[in-house]
Amino acid sequence: MMKVFDLHCDTLSELRYAEEAGQPKSFAENDLQIDLKKLQKGDYMLQCFAAFVNLARPGQDPLVAALEEIDIFKRIMAKYSDFIAPVYQPEDIRKNAEAGKISGMLTIEEGGCCKGSLGVLRLMHELGVRMMTLTWNHENELASPNVVPGADTDTIWPCQPNTKTGLKEKGFEFLAEMERLHIIADVSHLSDKGFWDIAEHSTRPFAASHSNCRALAPHCRNLTDEMIRAMAERGGLVGLNYCSGFLDNQPEESLCRSTVALMAKHAAHFKKVGGIEIIGLGSDFDGIGGELEMDDCSKLPLLAEALRREGFTEDEVERVFYRNAQRFFEDNL
Repeated sequence: MMKVFDLHCDTLSELRYAEEAGQPKSFAENDLQIDLKKLQKGDYMLQCFAAFVNLARPGQDPLVAALEEIDIFKRIMAKYSDFIAPVYQPEDIRKNAEAGKISGMLTIEEGGCCKGSLGVLRLMHELGVRMMTLTWNHENELASPNVVPGADTDTIWPCQPNTKTGLKEKGFEFLAEMERLHIIADVSHLSDKGFWDIAEHSTRPFAASHSNCRALAPHCRNLTDEMIRAMAERGGLVGLNYCSGFLDNQPEESLCRSTVALMAKHAAHFKKVGGIEIIGLGSDFDGIGGELEMDDCSKLPLLAEALRREGFTEDEVERVFYRNAQRFFEDNL
């Protein structure tokens, strides 16, 4: 077995939807791709839990939705404190590991939940948020997504990148405050223009928590070789996404596959273009469906084996699985 750091999952929103439906799920064991039992079986060292908000969901206040998911995170950490503990400072990762506990890190997927308020952003930091995407798939006060604004988000496969609109004035204010607070800027879901805005204006390393290589799968959610090089130069970190549409290059989405062999190919491309140091894991578990060869977080040994078959050394597999991300967080939190 090998320790695992995962930069992104949508488990909190799935747990919130279940509670809203009056059918709450237990974090100890459930039918999702991530639960405590599966994390333990997968030998996880750290899981990032995103408070994910879909701005287009009818009748929902995005700030309330994010806070409700943060509340779920807090309840999980309190109820299962013998097995999993939160990360607020870099040293928490090692302390939790020494105590035999998995680390849970709180992140946000959709900066629009802050409603353009720097005060809300600062309170999110107080609540434990340590990484945030500026957008999801919808335009907000901060920036434009990599889905062209106004596009039907149900028909965005494989989608043309948005090269026209990026960070707004408020987005630049948020970036500066996030860097002051050491909330890591996450460029997954951000437009191509927004990516370059962050690359040019950031003073600290940033992450793409769940994105793959556009050279291998032409979806706009993936990074171009130029982006990968820019992230490598700035000490950034990318998380391999297990979603079939971001892994495979097929004429239609229904034909795309999510296999560990394809993940290993993307990892090899990241290594070739940006170097081994930038690669981590960003499963997108509980945010992806379809046929997944590695269909929950207990199955990570399958990916380790695929990386070895792709020519990665044992040292490199360890870097991809946890050491790169551990170093990144210890340097940047």
